[in-house]
Amino acid sequence: MRQRPLKRPLLVATVCGFAPLVLGSVAFFGWLLETGGKSEGGRAFQQLGAIMLTAGPALLAAGLAALWIARRRGATAPQLRSRALLIITNLPLACLYLEGTSVAAIQRVEVVNRSGQLIEELTLIAGDTERCEVGSLADGASHVWKFCPRAEGALAVVGRQAGRNLRVRDAAMFYVFDRVDVWLVLEPSGAWDVREQPGAPWSWLPGR
Repeated sequence: MRQRPLKRPLLVATVCGFAPLVLGSVAFFGWLLETGGKSEGGRAFQQLGAIMLTAGPALLAAGLAALWIARRRGATAPQLRSRALLIITNLPLACLYLEGTSVAAIQRVEVVNRSGQLIEELTLIAGDTERCEVGSLADGASHVWKFCPRAEGALAVVGRQAGRNLRVRDAAMFYVFDRVDVWLVLEPSGAWDVREQPGAPWSWLPGR
């Protein structure tokens, strides 16, 4: 009986594992390096990533089918094992890259005390889901809060200083995957100076 060729299904399995691995990595790291982790920009890389996510299940199915055919045609265990590992590796890697895109949603809030007095209590609240208990904040000190909003909402500040309440409502708005940087400065007059701008590239990194 004529033996059917083994090279083609092994090649198909290799391509189905290698293509999403390489192109998905190019899409994620290209977007990250071009934008610094912002949702704006890097459209070509975003589109490539979307294409690979859409094609991923089909490539997975095709790769596994090719391995099954190769096994039927007499492929050795090492040949099958290496390609199966290559194909399966794409699953956790895709999840890791998807989780990595969450840096586009990291919001940065910096509160600065320039009032000349200690703030005894200070709490930052973003919507109904995020909260940061700053505690006390000395004069001239600052505190940076970074978080990923699970839903859009407004930033509020509550606290106490020298027996009076400190409160700011709707200081800024936060949206999922639309990063902003906010500065809240308590001036000597007791008024809050609120500044807001689109999130700077790489501002999600520790220490920035």
